[in-house]
Amino acid sequence: MEYIDPRTRLPFQSFQAGDGNVPYPTVDGIPVLTLEPRALLARIPRNSPFPDIKRSGVPDPITPHLAASMLGAPNGLGAWFKELGDLTPEAVAAGFAARHAPQGPALDVLCGVGAMTRRMIATGRETWAFDNNPDAVAFARGILCGTLTQVLIPTHQGGLRRVRVPFRPITQGLNFCIAEPTTPPFPSNSFAWVHINTGLDTMGDSFADVLVASADLLVPGGTLTLSTTHSYHSAQEENAIPAEEELLEAVSAVGLKLIDQKERVPSIRRDFDRSFHISLVHCVAARK
Repeated sequence: MEYIDPRTRLPFQSFQAGDGNVPYPTVDGIPVLTLEPRALLARIPRNSPFPDIKRSGVPDPITPHLAASMLGAPNGLGAWFKELGDLTPEAVAAGFAARHAPQGPALDVLCGVGAMTRRMIATGRETWAFDNNPDAVAFARGILCGTLTQVLIPTHQGGLRRVRVPFRPITQGLNFCIAEPTTPPFPSNSFAWVHINTGLDTMGDSFADVLVASADLLVPGGTLTLSTTHSYHSAQEENAIPAEEELLEAVSAVGLKLIDQKERVPSIRRDFDRSFHISLVHCVAARK
């Protein structure tokens, strides 16, 4: 599968930043396939390391990949985590795809540090993943493909511990780029399974555009999975449509048919050894 210029819909001729004549550069070898790549790269400070965990959107790149039962929380919280086992939004979405998605390649939209990407490639599908956060993509590629063997994770405020990446390197079938979810650099009808890693909680008004763009990438009969906490940054209007209903209406409006869903799936992210962020996530699967 080729990367496609979202302006011309033609294949990119080169991903290499050379003498300045090539408009689509790379950052640490990762192609930047956005409409304004130089503007995106300008947001990366030149005087700080790349990738930088502070810019990646997570406290560390390892624990988002781990089930709650592996996070080692103390006392009753730890007992609940063990009871959850492997129940995560990523596991639920992967289960949806195993039951409903046809054979073919997968795409992880807004991949973050690659927690869903790792599940996708584990199914044997050729997998593409992208995010508009260069640091997150670099961590995802590094820990999944083996270019990072150790990372620093926080133990407490101001404290760090070096840990070895606990995953075997993926050597083939996995492709990363930096792109915007509203203009993904792929042709229509390209993927059997597309997953959107965040929903109404972070996309705001652009959620509909992301949903339309993602649905367009599915082959006929392909499956879209997504997860959202339904949270909003601004106050709800009185008598507004409930977020769950609005989500399902949006899925239907782009020509997809709801085929599965599971509500209140715990999403647990570790901040420090004794600090965790817990959300209840709505997981949805729909067919084109």
